[in-house]
Amino acid sequence: MAEVPPPYRHRRMAVRLLDRYRRVLASLLTAVALVSAVLAVRPLPAPTVQVLVASRDLDASGPLTEHDLTELSLPAGTAPSGALAVGARTSGLLLNAPVRHGEVITDARLSDPPARPYGPDLVAVPVRVADPGAVALLSPGSRVDVLAASGHDDLAPTRAGPAVEVVSDRPVLALPEGTGPGGERGALVLIAATPAEARNLAGHATASRLSITIRG
Repeated sequence: MAEVPPPYRHRRMAVRLLDRYRRVLASLLTAVALVSAVLAVRPLPAPTVQVLVASRDLDASGPLTEHDLTELSLPAGTAPSGALAVGARTSGLLLNAPVRHGEVITDARLSDPPARPYGPDLVAVPVRVADPGAVALLSPGSRVDVLAASGHDDLAPTRAGPAVEVVSDRPVLALPEGTGPGGERGALVLIAATPAEARNLAGHATASRLSITIRG
């Protein structure tokens, strides 16, 4: 009997394997077709946006730290207006009201201390300067020295002692309008200063006339 050529023998083996496992192959092909059909009709994942939420209950007694907020993924379009995006600068900012754990933080919840751009340790200090005309020369961003001279007698300035420098080279934040309580004279200047300088200014304000020199 003639020997079967190798190529023909291999084809016969392939036919026998296909015949033996045709049901398995048919099932696999059917499963692949079903999966493909499901993937074809399944809607694409909805786009999301990353926002910052409170990682715990927070009050408004102190500035925010990096541990007070955490990231949360929300479906796009469901985040409240003004929600803070991941990467927004929040450390050192103040809340204007308490928030609950998981609450989305929006820009309406935050208040940026007015002195913050000039240094993390500075506070805003209102100073009532005796000469409104000098204050009229100022604008936000001007830099001033605040001087204190003892004595309040406008009719006898010669009795006033020499002025002392209370704070030096401090930026003007704002120029509030209006007179003081009971028609108190002078003009208000809001400056950035350290807490120690603020206490010093408060002490001089009760017994001295405050004036300014303008640096720029």
